[in-house]
Amino acid sequence: MATTIRKHILVVGLGNYTHPGTRHNVGMMVVDSIAERFNVPWSEKSSWKAEVATAHTSITTRHRATNPSTTNAGSASTSGGKKSVRSTIPTPTTTTDSVPETTTAGAGMDTTTTTVAAPVVRKKDAWVTSTLELTLTLLKPLQLMNISGTSVSKAAKDLGIPASDILVIHDDMERDIGKLSFKTEGSANGHNGIKSCVKALGTAHFRRLRVGIGRPPVTDRSPKVVAGFVMGKFKPLEVQRLEDMVYHQAGDEILRVSTTNEEKKKK
Repeated sequence: MATTIRKHILVVGLGNYTHPGTRHNVGMMVVDSIAERFNVPWSEKSSWKAEVATAHTSITTRHRATNPSTTNAGSASTSGGKKSVRSTIPTPTTTTDSVPETTTAGAGMDTTTTTVAAPVVRKKDAWVTSTLELTLTLLKPLQLMNISGTSVSKAAKDLGIPASDILVIHDDMERDIGKLSFKTEGSANGHNGIKSCVKALGTAHFRRLRVGIGRPPVTDRSPKVVAGFVMGKFKPLEVQRLEDMVYHQAGDEILRVSTTNEEKKKK
């Protein structure tokens, strides 16, 4: 048995297009790496005020089908808070005395009749193959960070992509450099790009991939110090760290999350 699901997601890399290589631009750097991974070119989409690239991939998973009529057979629980043990294959019974001893009339001797039950053999569940045909539209807004959400909402509307299938990649100053974290919904945590996306989309129900960029090396967190830090360029060793820890892993995580969500929908 085989099934095919087609899905289209919008992957947005936030940043300031005119300030390449800065910490605030790490979202764009990640989507650049994804475009390079799939060997797809960027082109400008003036109506969206953004640069766009489109990638296609397929993900195939294989698992055993489950027969609902047998999943609850033979269940038993153990004491002491242990997990219940469930068996879907009954233990075969080799012999059963199902008929009492009887005498056959006219035979002149006693004859015992014994019925032997055939072993119960349960066939293995069939393999089910599921293929996810995934289209990734990569987007880099050409607008300033604090109004970049209008590019995202315009693209989503034209492509017919719901907010739940939008993934926004952005910098996170509260995490060590290179650390990734997925988030679904929630507040913007002071990030102007996310604030703009929430306002333009009219909802906070979209996924985010937060990429750690480290913290200012001082205790002063005044707006001027923070702005200077996020708008500063990555050091060569930090760029190497992103290449080693973030770029490929981020692409893998995006594919994994897309596949996991589809598997949950089928259950």
